[in-house]
Amino acid sequence: MEEHTKYTKMMLLILAVILLGGSIVGYTVINAKRGSETGNNATKQIIEPTVVPTRLPHPINGAMELRTEKNATTFSLNKPFVIQLIATSGKSKIAGYDVVMAYDKIAFDRQAIQNGDATFHMFTFDRSDRVSISATKQLGSTQITEFEETPILSFTFLPKKKGKFVFSLKPLGQESSKYVDEAAQATYPNYKDLVLEIQ
Repeated sequence: MEEHTKYTKMMLLILAVILLGGSIVGYTVINAKRGSETGNNATKQIIEPTVVPTRLPHPINGAMELRTEKNATTFSLNKPFVIQLIATSGKSKIAGYDVVMAYDKIAFDRQAIQNGDATFHMFTFDRSDRVSISATKQLGSTQITEFEETPILSFTFLPKKKGKFVFSLKPLGQESSKYVDEAAQATYPNYKDLVLEIQ
């Protein structure tokens, strides 16, 4: 009889452990399911800025100007022409510069970019709607560089389409045209768009 009672107690203990384990597993599964449903149906709050972000004000110094030979504004279809970038750094000693030039890449083939100052090493980056150029002084160069109406770059274009087109140096995305002086301070030049007509 005692053996039968021990066996019954053992079976009751095993049954209690199974029920307790099942309860814990069931509780965990139900809570996990409830949590995922709440996550799927929860309202997502999107915070949008109420003010359009603007660039911080930067020091303006000097100028960058796009010019054609004899300041011509009319060119013929399928005949190459040159646009020069004329730089004035306003007494700053320049260690590098960035140029962002936007133009209609469907209407023009850019055939070449010429570096106008051999003391600078030029890096060119083609974007979908612009060309970006970064120039840094050659290592070991001790020449002091100040720009005063200096042609620093020449662009050769072949027009493929008739109409009026704008070439611009204004900032695009995170890129902007600027000078960097020998103290690594950036200044931003004045600029204006160049409008050309292709006939």
